[in-house]
Amino acid sequence: MFKRAYEKILQLPGYLKIWVKSFTGALTVVCVIGLILLPFSSNTPTFQNVMLRTFTHALIFSIFAASWDFLAGIAGQVSFGHTIFLGVAGYVCAMLVKFLQFPMWISIFIGAFAAVLFGLIIGIPCLRLKGPYLALGTLAFSLIILLILIMGSLADYLFGGAGIPALPRLSNDPKEEYLYVLVFMVISFILLIRISKSKFGTILKSIRDDDTGSQASGINITRYKIYAYMISGFFAGIAGSLYALFITAVNPSGNFGLINSFFAIIMASLGGIATISGSALGAFFFIFIEYVLIQLGFGNWVYLIFAILLIFVVRFAERGLLKPILERLKDLFDIVLGR
Repeated sequence: MFKRAYEKILQLPGYLKIWVKSFTGALTVVCVIGLILLPFSSNTPTFQNVMLRTFTHALIFSIFAASWDFLAGIAGQVSFGHTIFLGVAGYVCAMLVKFLQFPMWISIFIGAFAAVLFGLIIGIPCLRLKGPYLALGTLAFSLIILLILIMGSLADYLFGGAGIPALPRLSNDPKEEYLYVLVFMVISFILLIRISKSKFGTILKSIRDDDTGSQASGINITRYKIYAYMISGFFAGIAGSLYALFITAVNPSGNFGLINSFFAIIMASLGGIATISGSALGAFFFIFIEYVLIQLGFGNWVYLIFAILLIFVVRFAERGLLKPILERLKDLFDIVLGR
């Protein structure tokens, strides 16, 4: 095993050299370099305090949308209650940071592992559900937890509707905060993409396409579905912990709000379901269009506009926006290189 791992490490430089020369590799490198240089492009207060915060918001929801895309697009387990993972991780991280004085970085990962535990709790009872019943089952779990959190009789233990305010930020410098979240986002996407392209990811896709056939071929579909919930929960939990520290508060309506689940669905659908990387495009598109609409005075119409947009995407662009854009960029890339 160690010999095989050593051989793969030796092959890594050659693989990276070939990958960077490919269209996908070159585009990925350009995008990452652009995101790294972004906070240094302007030092104006408006850019640092408004635009950079908006970019940070988009990065966090990129991770959240990608975690949903892994569960629904790769594993075929469509969830309408994905906000559970976002909220649980946020609450755990907030309690550790504020009341137990845990280091912020440790709290982020403990919050993520708490979301993994909830992925296990939700995954097991939902295993026998399929299609719309699975989606409604996850939605029911989300509603139950939301109602428990806002119960007045449990306010002394779960903080009630007010939640936990006045949390510390990742950094008081918007530039540093952005770069911290960018590191989390890049690593999360690398891991999710590698998992989806691995043998494990291939098995999940086979279960998504035909779980009966997969089970007949000897695959333990129950185990793999639970693994999918746990992996998705972990990355959604990373997003939830970062989001709690980003908005410096957690509360049932904000972190457990059902609208966040549908945000993830819209973002993944805009970018292209089962692409993982498309979630980043969808999240940036969503967050910035939302920002523009609010600035133009259409804040009350944002959700209606996005609902209509999603209908058009589902009807006229089943693959989302990412794949058609990449296909045209690749054609241009080949023309430039004379291929």
